[in-house]
Amino acid sequence: MSTLKNFNRDRDEGNFMKLQSTLLILLGCASMATGQTAVKPTAIDYVTETDGKVDFGKTDVSAYTPEVRANMKQLYHDKFGLFVHFGPYAQLGGVWQGEEITAEWIMRRGEIPIKDYEEQAAGLFKPEKFDAAEWVDIAEQAGMKFIVVTAKHHDGFAMYDSAHPYNLVDFAGFGRDLFKELSVECAEREMNLGFYYSQSQDWHEPGGFGNSWDFDGPIKPQEEFDAYFQEKAVAQVEELTQNYGDIFMVWFDTPVQMDDAKCQQMMDIVRENQPGALVNSRLGQGYGHFDVSIDNGTTPSVSTATWLPDLKVPWQTHESVTERGWGYTVYGGETDRSEDYADFIYSLSRIVCYGGVYLLNVGPRPDGTIPESQLNSLRAIGEWLEVNGEAIYGADPSPLKFPPYAITSKPGKLYLHLKELEQAEVILEGILSEVTNAYCLADPAQQPLSVEQEGSEIRIRVPEELRQPRVTVVVLEMAENVVSVVDETIQQAADGVIQLPVSRCEFAIRRISYDYDHEVTHRWGENTKQGLIWTVNVTEPGEFAIFSEDTSDNKFVYELITATDQKPLSAAGEVGVLKKKQHAETIRIDQAGVQEIRVYPKRTIGMGSGFEFKGLELVPVEAASEGAR
Repeated sequence: MSTLKNFNRDRDEGNFMKLQSTLLILLGCASMATGQTAVKPTAIDYVTETDGKVDFGKTDVSAYTPEVRANMKQLYHDKFGLFVHFGPYAQLGGVWQGEEITAEWIMRRGEIPIKDYEEQAAGLFKPEKFDAAEWVDIAEQAGMKFIVVTAKHHDGFAMYDSAHPYNLVDFAGFGRDLFKELSVECAEREMNLGFYYSQSQDWHEPGGFGNSWDFDGPIKPQEEFDAYFQEKAVAQVEELTQNYGDIFMVWFDTPVQMDDAKCQQMMDIVRENQPGALVNSRLGQGYGHFDVSIDNGTTPSVSTATWLPDLKVPWQTHESVTERGWGYTVYGGETDRSEDYADFIYSLSRIVCYGGVYLLNVGPRPDGTIPESQLNSLRAIGEWLEVNGEAIYGADPSPLKFPPYAITSKPGKLYLHLKELEQAEVILEGILSEVTNAYCLADPAQQPLSVEQEGSEIRIRVPEELRQPRVTVVVLEMAENVVSVVDETIQQAADGVIQLPVSRCEFAIRRISYDYDHEVTHRWGENTKQGLIWTVNVTEPGEFAIFSEDTSDNKFVYELITATDQKPLSAAGEVGVLKKKQHAETIRIDQAGVQEIRVYPKRTIGMGSGFEFKGLELVPVEAASEGAR
């Protein structure tokens, strides 16, 4: 196909799913989930289901101009950036009327009236100790190559000198334009700069989405939203893209009430004023230059589906070194995260392994300084990157679609990222190319490691003195620039059983996450487009009994789809207990050969359901009826 638009449309038409355009908005502040830990965010700052048939891919390939391509190549190379959530919410420290509420969502969660928020947050917010040079120092020391800072979050307050009066310079009488200072510093230091902008949610304006305590309802009449969008959102994106030098990206968020025309208008504004600036997929309706996952989004499979034939287009995810919110709170912004340093480093390793780019967030204090506890987390990553950066910067994903641990690659090299390595022997299955040399990346002498290779199995011995305290990188030099791997297609077993574990699926969209420890979905079932896709080689077609393994939900219904059949399946059962159960339905597979088997949510569930799905097992009806399962 000649365009990304057509490529994604063709892919969607093969999904065999019935899409709904319902809108589910989950309001909350994002907590964090790091690395391989089982900790999950209790609330997410994200619109789970958006309008339109695709979540990413509507932007035509013609939008990838030479300037955009240059920045996309830079993004793909750099891999790692600093996210900064900073605004009047920091002034409240996450506390309202004596109660711990949340960080950047405190106005919404606490239903703080506009007048009170203006007086006690925005009106007092004067970050006197902000130092642009210090912020760039922090990013550089962490090994980060770009910065994305909040220009306007959902509270509607502009963090720069805007013509709209509700801004840091005019409203609070601060007298300094932080963005001007930061843009000048970034330009001098060759640090790429991007701006976060909440285009739909604005709790300060009657026409903006979200405020139902000062105004009528969160969803606004179309004419009111249109007026807000044109008079404030469009005007401010014009300002941001005209007044602050070269901009690396514009990072939009929560695309409520965004139709095609509004999305295209924003794309046009950015292109006209900043020809090279990248736009993320949270603009809405499938528009944008690169896809963004759910907050803290992880995936069981390497994803290069957004790549163009001649351009590597990464996806992006993000998490925070703060706890219980992305902005500053007195109870989560100063927390010592030293026990999580290995998780942060491994998050970076894993995201690059799966084809992504990592934004790691900090939440400055109201005075503009970043707490030492947060800086220490960033420094730990920076120290690791000083030694191991070769395995991250400019690296390609794992050649294995389902790697056993984080693996990155470059022509003729594999980098095995081994978290908290204790055992002497490392095993890697699935590589067919010959290993010609192996060593630890942190070893200046590059002492050769002992390697045994038989068929697709590689065994490497790593002496204790060469193992690193958090993440050890073992380099395998290969006989081929393009590494050959085994066929990872799921094979039907000799007894006719087809195993469909989540650990071997691909996600249809990025609005879903995955728990590596327990090999289950995280936040699956909230969006009818959240397809799980398995590629299977069927050798014995027929009728199959259906077994699922999940934690049950009495409201959730999903649809199992083969090339010739589809059946709705209820997730009802003993809620909260991960167990295997047989469904009353059976499903047919009438054709042999390699094919896709899919599941899609049909009756969705809310974010707080806690539902976890480990996978399916399809058993020939005869075997199931004989009690084989």
